[in-house]
Amino acid sequence: MVDFKSIDEKTNLAGTNRLEILMFTLEDDNDTGTPARYGINVFKVRELITLPKLIQKPNMHDCAAGIANIRGKAVPVIDLQKYYGCTHSRGQNILVVTEFNGSTQGFIVREVDKIIQLDWKDINEPPEIVSNLTGVDHGNTLTGISLLEDASMLMVVDVEQVITEVLGFGIDVIEATDMVTYDHDITVVFADDSRVARKQVSNILDKMGIKYHSANNGQEAYELLDKLAKEAEASGHRLYESIKAVITDVEMPALDGYMLTRRIKEDSRFEGIPVMMHSSLSATENIRLGNKVGVDAYVPKLRPKDFSETLDRLIHPPTEKAA
Repeated sequence: MVDFKSIDEKTNLAGTNRLEILMFTLEDDNDTGTPARYGINVFKVRELITLPKLIQKPNMHDCAAGIANIRGKAVPVIDLQKYYGCTHSRGQNILVVTEFNGSTQGFIVREVDKIIQLDWKDINEPPEIVSNLTGVDHGNTLTGISLLEDASMLMVVDVEQVITEVLGFGIDVIEATDMVTYDHDITVVFADDSRVARKQVSNILDKMGIKYHSANNGQEAYELLDKLAKEAEASGHRLYESIKAVITDVEMPALDGYMLTRRIKEDSRFEGIPVMMHSSLSATENIRLGNKVGVDAYVPKLRPKDFSETLDRLIHPPTEKAA
């Protein structure tokens, strides 16, 4: 079984634009010749166990396998093999137990391969044809793809998308009366590689009455900010006059949230623009690393009220409000 490193060892990668991926397969070698390789960020994985007996519940999604009793805790289980249309294994299956966004869930996989280190710049946004090759009619359920040294392809699963679709988790955006709202022009930039997360952030900002530019990853966000900064300079203005905040996820292909924040804070053109990190990785160490690269606030996904109140404090600091 894969040997997980300590949290300290894993978090040493953060801020270097590198990450560790737990690789796994979903079907037997003799089913496909060479099985496709999938992956999940190690930060989200709590443990790996042999698939236990599952308790069935009525009216579940077709890909919801049941409920597992893991040390007295009821954990919903998603059958990734079924979700991706793979032939079920005739051997022993593994349950990958994940923990993020304040929830615990398990994913059934055929076999766990190994943990590898990758640079975010080597993980690309998947073209539509790659999503189609998975045989899934669930929209884009991958956050990135990477070609490995042996020329095989690694597909990084958008676990938030899968969980939202199969288990119905996510957020019901609270009413605008319960969050900070604006009746004047405010514009922000936000970046997230998850389609579900981008939709949820858009919904919150719409209810707050905030305009926004969105990006699918950190590199795209930086290029957008660079373009906006050049336009502002050409018109004789500073970018902070028009862009009031940047909101970024941590895990993103090409350029992660730590490196995006570092670039923003090291570039004088972005002076005065606060950065709010919005991530499912909410452990104390992640927050510390965010602070180390200069992030102005850290909000766990997905808490609309905290999101709106924190963003308001960044846009209108207490001293500004008092004035």
